[in-house]
Amino acid sequence: MNESEALLEQLRGVSTPAVSQLPAPGWWVSALGLLILMLIAWLAYGKYRRRAWVRDATLELQNIRKLSETKPVAESLASASRLTRRILLAARPRSEVAQLHGDHWLEELDRLCGRDLFTQGYGQMLKSAPYQSKPAIKQSDLQGLFDVIAELINVAGKQSTGRESN
Repeated sequence: MNESEALLEQLRGVSTPAVSQLPAPGWWVSALGLLILMLIAWLAYGKYRRRAWVRDATLELQNIRKLSETKPVAESLASASRLTRRILLAARPRSEVAQLHGDHWLEELDRLCGRDLFTQGYGQMLKSAPYQSKPAIKQSDLQGLFDVIAELINVAGKQSTGRESN
């Protein structure tokens, strides 16, 4: 017998272990981890999508604020009024708020904010000033109104996101 045959003869008595049909536990852990990551990504994307209107409203308010330095006050007030109406429609059911106007509209904005920013503060300008051709409003008051609208966006965004996730 030569050397190679002797080595092959030694292998004949070795038995191989039975192979399991199930993957190793590490693969199960990896698959579970991947599923958890996919679920977290899906939930984060849903929250990101639900808050898209908040990002859009914030950007629009920044544009209105910037353009208010060069545009007439009446035009800036009209833009702010339209934005505020869209914020309210995004945060509350359309059937409850679409028909509101005047004091009722301002009161609903206050309820949404949780403070009297529209019936008592700078928000009062939205009641009649957008409908005047030359409202007697100073630029500093206009900036105060923009600050109030920014707070409205922030509060409404938190409330509507919480309401939709339930």
